Amino acid sequence: MISIFLYIFGFLCIFYDFALIISSPGTFFDNLTSFSHIWTLIGCYHIFLGIYRKKTGHAFWKSWKKWVQIVVSVFLTIASVFSIISLVFILNPKSIKNDESCDYLILLGGGIDKNGNLPKPVLNRVETAAFYLQNHNETICVVTGGTLKWLPFPEAPQLKKELVQRRISPDRILVEDKALDTIQNFQFSCDLLADFTNKTKGEILESKIIVVTNYFHMRRAQRLAKRMGFSKIYGLGTKCSSFRVVHNYLREILAYLKLDLRILLTGKPEKING
Repeated sequence: MISIFLYIFGFLCIFYDFALIISSPGTFFDNLTSFSHIWTLIGCYHIFLGIYRKKTGHAFWKSWKKWVQIVVSVFLTIASVFSIISLVFILNPKSIKNDESCDYLILLGGGIDKNGNLPKPVLNRVETAAFYLQNHNETICVVTGGTLKWLPFPEAPQLKKELVQRRISPDRILVEDKALDTIQNFQFSCDLLADFTNKTKGEILESKIIVVTNYFHMRRAQRLAKRMGFSKIYGLGTKCSSFRVVHNYLREILAYLKLDLRILLTGKPEKING
């Protein structure tokens, strides 16, 4: 029975990877290098465990030497504790209400398909940003997102196009189309706002700013912004589809742990000089 369970779980993981790829069509190289393949790796490992148990009559774990079991157990325990702590932080971002005003709004890009169209999760971000901007006419918006791997065009212009279609004046929308990650999103947005408003970067960093992204990504985005010097950074979050919840939060936990290691080992990202 345990072997059958391992087979079923393994094949479900592989199918989940396949379904994730189908639901977010990208280029051939996007699909080839997608993080979603971690589910195929998990699935293959569990199928292997099932085959091993079926042939030997005992768990693969029991074939390991005692010291290996101890090392692996300690590593998994530490990883689990830090993952749970990270998840607690991820689930508790600093949000703002739609009726609260702010100086600037930064709309983070979240991907674009091979045809130049924004996927549903990113359109949800656009809808959230548009709703806020429609009710706060004084707020300036920055759309940020550069040219992703394997694609010939940047994301930010498409974000602006979608906002304009939702009755947001193009004069209120600044386009930052060079950033390739969240750190650059904030760095280049700060530069762009300083040039547009004729203010110093320090003044921009002290301004009240909203970042619009998915809920699962908001906490990490705010943490990066704080480290870079943004003193009043708030969030407006959007939900992801229930189908992608497990995948998105697994990826975010790993990204959060990676950020912890980066800060510990390099001290980066550093504060923007104002």
